Amino acid sequence: MSEKQAALEALRRETEAALSTLLTPDQTQVVFGEGNPDAPLMLVGEAPGPQEDREGRPFVGKSGQLLERVLTELGLDRSRDVWISNVVKVWPTRRQGRSLRTRPPNAAERQASWPFFEREVRLIRPKALLLLGGTAAKAVLGRSAVRMRDIRGKWLETPFGIPALVTYHPSYILRMQGMRPDEAERLLAEFRADVRAAAERAGLLAPIHTETTDAGAE
Repeated sequence: MSEKQAALEALRRETEAALSTLLTPDQTQVVFGEGNPDAPLMLVGEAPGPQEDREGRPFVGKSGQLLERVLTELGLDRSRDVWISNVVKVWPTRRQGRSLRTRPPNAAERQASWPFFEREVRLIRPKALLLLGGTAAKAVLGRSAVRMRDIRGKWLETPFGIPALVTYHPSYILRMQGMRPDEAERLLAEFRADVRAAAERAGLLAPIHTETTDAGAE
């Protein structure tokens, strides 16, 4: 085990011990990041969902399946090429009758999780961050509000000194597939382009060069 791996494992244990106080009887466990500790690209989501809570791994539900599909289409492997995590480390839940529903993380969950997420980023030290969704973007960029249409697909500065690209959360694309399939196709194409741009910035993929012809050339 490398020094970085040992430090991450220690941080994982510390995170689980500290944030277990946030867990209710409806939640199973704290969910830490996973992937290649030396990956040049870190993917950052909002919080775990029900499947992640059960398995103790980030992005293993339907959103994770869509993300992994796009990575595979680009020739990337989630265990080899990226580190995947969430800003909030516990599943934010609310009861609706006898059912559990996912809700936006509350202030207590965000504040308790942030110091551990911050240390996680500084340990990984990626070349680039890909922020999945508005909640992750607000947290990492330190903004009280964001408009996705204004920042999606743009490289922005972060307090970590690591450039970040903002894109849609896969769950948003999945919701749109059930409501507006044509719009979902556009979102998916933009999402794929953003993942590729982040991978290029991190040095995982070579940029695609479009050949041009000089004006007046025969």
